This record gives sequence, structure tokens and C-alpha cells, in this order.
Amino acid sequence: MWDQNSVRDKVDSGDTGVADDRALLRGILAHDIRQDLRRHLRPMLAWYLLFTAFATVAAAPLTTWSLAALLHWIEGPLAGYFDGLPAGLLALAWLMLAGALSWYVVMLQQAGMLLVSASHGCRYRTAAAALVGMLRRAGPLAVLAASQVVAHSLLALPWLLVGMALYGWLLGSYDPYYVLMARPRELWWFLGAFLPVLAVGLVLHATLYFRWLLATPALVLEGLSPVAALIRSRRLTRGRHLRIAILVVGVALTVAAMPVAVTELYDRAATPLLDWLPDHRAMVNAGMVVYLTLYATTVLGVLLLGTTLNTLLVRALFHRLGGARGRRVVEATPPHPGRFVWGAELAFLAMALVQASLAVTSMNLRNEVTVTAHRGAALVAPENTLAAFQAAIDAGADAIEFDVRLSADGVVVVFHDSDFLRVAGDPRAVVDTPLAAMRDIDVGSWFDPAFSGERIATLAEVLAFIDRRALALVELKPDPGNEQALLDATLRVVESGGYGDTVTLASLSPDLVRTARAAAPDARLALFANAALPGIARRTDFDMLGLNHLQIDTAVVANARRRGYLLQAWTVNDADRMTRYMDPGVDDISTDMPAEAVRLRAERAALSDAELLLMRLHSWFRR
Repeated sequence: MWDQNSVRDKVDSGDTGVADDRALLRGILAHDIRQDLRRHLRPMLAWYLLFTAFATVAAAPLTTWSLAALLHWIEGPLAGYFDGLPAGLLALAWLMLAGALSWYVVMLQQAGMLLVSASHGCRYRTAAAALVGMLRRAGPLAVLAASQVVAHSLLALPWLLVGMALYGWLLGSYDPYYVLMARPRELWWFLGAFLPVLAVGLVLHATLYFRWLLATPALVLEGLSPVAALIRSRRLTRGRHLRIAILVVGVALTVAAMPVAVTELYDRAATPLLDWLPDHRAMVNAGMVVYLTLYATTVLGVLLLGTTLNTLLVRALFHRLGGARGRRVVEATPPHPGRFVWGAELAFLAMALVQASLAVTSMNLRNEVTVTAHRGAALVAPENTLAAFQAAIDAGADAIEFDVRLSADGVVVVFHDSDFLRVAGDPRAVVDTPLAAMRDIDVGSWFDPAFSGERIATLAEVLAFIDRRALALVELKPDPGNEQALLDATLRVVESGGYGDTVTLASLSPDLVRTARAAAPDARLALFANAALPGIARRTDFDMLGLNHLQIDTAVVANARRRGYLLQAWTVNDADRMTRYMDPGVDDISTDMPAEAVRLRAERAALSDAELLLMRLHSWFRR
């Protein structure tokens, strides 16, 4: 047995610089965690299941409602891009609230686990008692979470302002898409100047995080107020931030790797066994239900173990650095706590079995996915040109997406960037250039000399060229101040040509989409978004949500079904990813390589239901 008192004396005095003492301290922490795992793993599981139910029923809806309410109040959801300082501050306020609520839920879970780990002796601690204890501390924990998020936000403000100033100075005159694609030398100057500032900021954030790492156990186990808990944590961690960081980061990386390892193990070792099932949908259904139930149970166990390890490490650090153990007699303990824990586990297994069954039986295997050519077949021909649109039609695309802007003389032209710098080396802004001058700009040679004859086309010319051979998805790209003019001019072109039944108007701005609905109630509208945030669908009337494909999951698909709008994934240029997004049931895939998407769709159509089920499972594990 280690001489724990001498180690504690050295820790309290700050004399832990000797390698042997550090190793001994790590050994004692590992010993404490192993002891707690042996004593409390099963009641931890009961608490984890109970808290999951609590979060699903109460915490998640409350969080979603709060965020949606704020979005409704500020009238500026983070669906597109923000312009100007006021919108940026509103975005920061939303992010602060989102961060505070997310961190608050984590704190609530950790508080319950701390109460379980501080239970008396080796007996089971009822999850209900931990839930009651957590709720009693809900108010102080909310204040603690808000204080930490506000502190980090204030700490982030200086380096964010420096970054904004540097970007405005070096890159403010460039179109953002030009910066992303062309990567001018000013971008490297910006990164060279800003990355050291960012590094210093991240170090300060990490220092603050580890300084307050023990605030939650101080509040929960010692009954301190939020401010006193922060002060207590600062005193306990003073001079030990680096050593604590090494321990905590090491455990965090291990915890993060565990679910990934389980998924990889199932995918490589177990999933191929499903290929042996007979080509009969009923047999494949039964096999998938069993398989998904086992997988869900395994992942739950791994997540529980990871969460428990993290909490027990924090508690062990708190105790070894001088914090109170917080042991107490548990109230309201059931007469047979073992049966209570087994009951909770069996209830979870039943729930996992039901969910797996519903997931398998509700799969819409024959969901018809449409293919949209993003700016035409933009990997085959220069984007937003007639050549790209013809290539998209030849590939069999169902729709063609392209961008429109207003010229200096009020003509709607098909072009993406705000200037011609990226595709023609011409710094003139589109909004300041008349159509006649644009006709002289070569917008094809940058892609390949074979396309040197390509010129900028008007919206009327493009719609006449497509001539109903594909649908048109027209994204409005207004310049500051001409939003209404661009919308009005676009609607005139569509209506005068009789293309209303083949055109969908799209924008990154929810305000512009709402304006379009008011101006043309019968028009088909799409909202493009970088993230599907609460409140967008409720507050914006659109027919399709075009979402960054990295943000799409089964929950997003289910929400689209529930609210009755189509869901598009953009921009997907990887064949494997195309298949993955077809599996959960997206309605449309936007891609620069429409021929590949059309080919994959045809291959899927030739598969049997059983083969589609197995393909969907394989894709699900690679998600």
C-alpha cells in the first residue's frame, strides 16, 4: 500500500516535481479509479440510463426550445452568412447560450455520477437518489455553467477581434470564395499573423479550463456556492495545470477512441457475417434487428465506461489534491437496489430492441433520390457556363443549380463570385460591371484552354438553353443593398419565360426566402444552410432545405419528414459519401459530378430489398 498521506503532503505543498512522486501519484489515482469502478459501476449504469431518459424527456426539449426562442427573437438564424458587427454579436450571443446549455447538461450528468461515486461503502446507490440530488443542485450548477461559458467568451473576444481586424485588413477586399479556392498570398500572411495569436488564446483557454476543472465536485461534494467552487478549484489546481492536463487529456483521448474502436470492430469483424444471411428480407430484417440491438448495447456500455472514467478521474484528483470525499448516507434507497439496477438494464435492452426493430421496418428502401448538378457538371466543364449545363444534362441530372447576380445595368447574370478575380483574374465587381463589358470576359480558360470561348450568360439565356431538359435551381446571390432588386428581376425573367413550373429559387438568407414567398406565393423555394438550427423550419416557409452534407444525419432526415419539406445534401463529390446519404433517405444530392451520382442510383435500383438492407447497414457503420 502506498503512503498516501506523504504523497498528499507533497501534492499539497506543490512538491510533486520528482518523477517518482509523479508516477506514484498517477498510480494512486489509477488505484482510486479502479476501486470506484469495482464499487460503483453497476449503480453508475443505472444512473446513466436514468439520466439519458431525463435528458431525452426534459433537458433536450428545453435546450431546443431555448435556442429556438432566441433565434425567433434575434430574427437571424445561423443558416447563411452574417454581415456586419451587430449580426456577429447576435451570433456570438446564440453560441454562448448554446455552449452554456450544452455544458450545463454535461455538468448535470457529472453531478449525478459524483453523487453515486460518493455513496457510502460498496452498496448500490439508487439512481433516483442521485437524480434528486442533482435536481437540488440544478440552480447553482446553472450559474456555474453560465459563469464558465461567459468567462471563456470574454477571453475569446480579444483574439477574435484581432482575427477579424487582420482578415479585414488583408483579405477584406476579396470575395470569400476566391480566398477559399485561389488561396492568395494574403491568406498565408493572414494565417502567419493570426495563428500565433490563436495559439496563445487556446493556451489561455486551456489554462482556465483546467483551473476550474474541480469546480463541479467542489459544488456537489462540498456544498459550495458557484463562486466559492471556482475559487476552491483554483486553489487546488494552482501550479499543477500541466500535470492535470496530461492526465485529463490522456483519459479524454482514450474515451474518444473507444466508440470509434467498437464501431470499427463491428464493421470489420461482425458486419461481414451478415453477408451469409439468405437473400430473404424477413431473414435479413431479423438479423439486422439482433445485430443493431447488440451494437447499441455495446456502444452504451462503452460510452458509460468512458463517461465514468472521466468523472472518477476528476473525483480522484479532487480528493487527492485536498477536496472532501463527500461521503454521505443515501436517502430513498430501494429495499432491493440490485433488482432496481437489473430492471433498468433490462428496460434499456427492451428499448434498444424496439428501436432497432422500428429502424429496420421503417426503412424506405426505394426512396427515389434526385441528382442536382452543382453549377452544372463543374468537374467536367467550367462552372456556371453553358458547357457545364450541357454536360449535366448529358449525365442525366434531374436538376441544375446555378447562381445569379445583378449587373450594373440591372440584368440578371449567371455567376457565383462577387467579382471576376478567381475565374478571369479581373478584380472588377459584378455589380459594377454592365452586361456588355461582361461579354468580353473569358470564364472558361481558367478551367481548361478548350473552354476559352465560354462567356457569362444571362438568366434568360440559361433557362432557354436548358429548355426544360432539367429543372433549374436558381440561387440568389445579392450584393449588399440590392436583395429586393435581384429578387424582382429574377421573378420577372422566370414569369416572362413561363418557367415557373421548372424553377426553384434558393438563398442562404432566410429573410430573402421569406420575402420571395410574399412576392410569389406559388413559387418553389429552397433555403440553403450551413447548419440546421432549431427554429429555421418553423420560421421560414420553404419547400426544400439544402444542407451542408456534413451536417446531415438520421435526425435531420426525420425532422424534414415530420415538417414536410425536401432535404438536399450539398456538395457531395465522393461516391462513397453519395451512397451514405442515399441510405438515410435524403431527397436530393447536389454534386459537381452528376454522372457518378446517376450511376450509383441506377446500381441501387437493380438491387433486391435484402441487398439494399445490407448495403444500408454497411454504410451506416462507415458514417
